[in-house]
Amino acid sequence: MKAAVLALLLAYIPSTGSLLKRAGGRSTFGSRTREVTLSGMLTVSGEPARRAQLVLRFPLSCRLDADGGVSLSVKGTADRPAESVEGPSGPALRLLQLACPFIAYRGLRADDAEVALRAAAVAQGVDLMAGTALARLIDRVVYVLGAAPRDPTRPQFWLYKDTHAPARLLAQGGADLRLLQYGNPAAADWFPRVLELWLDGRLAARFESLEARGSRDIKEEEEDDSRE
Repeated sequence: MKAAVLALLLAYIPSTGSLLKRAGGRSTFGSRTREVTLSGMLTVSGEPARRAQLVLRFPLSCRLDADGGVSLSVKGTADRPAESVEGPSGPALRLLQLACPFIAYRGLRADDAEVALRAAAVAQGVDLMAGTALARLIDRVVYVLGAAPRDPTRPQFWLYKDTHAPARLLAQGGADLRLLQYGNPAAADWFPRVLELWLDGRLAARFESLEARGSRDIKEEEEDDSRE
């Protein structure tokens, strides 16, 4: 009986191509909004938390500025979504480098957004030919692309099942990026409120958004689009 139920569930897991297409389709929501600023706190392991701003310019441009003179940036194209990286090396820059393609692909055409998501995952070693599976991230169901469930040894890319938003990236070399708390007003519905980078099982860097500027414009545009 259990085997039959499992087979039934597996039969309803979409293909990798279908999932990436759905995730890429999110790029068109509010596509006329060119910039959003997320204000909050940046925490790096071994350092005190500091105020920070994460500025997203669409598509595929991210800048993180924090108290103490921290200034980091990542820019890219659909084919190379994290091509240009500037700033002192460390966990904060690694967090921004891994996260930017997954939080700033808004405004691309859906096909180009799919290309960007593929490129970002493959660049970190994810084998997108390895199939898909189901798992959980905290209290939410996710699709796992590139590895079997509960196999942290292989690079993999996760998408939330209900929204197809990027959820997690286990990168080659062991970096673990987590994109958490979508739907929180502090970061608008399209963005994760919390970005975390885990290294060797420990939290290395975390950005938590407390306020979003530009999110009001996004919501207004989405309402306008729904009326058309």
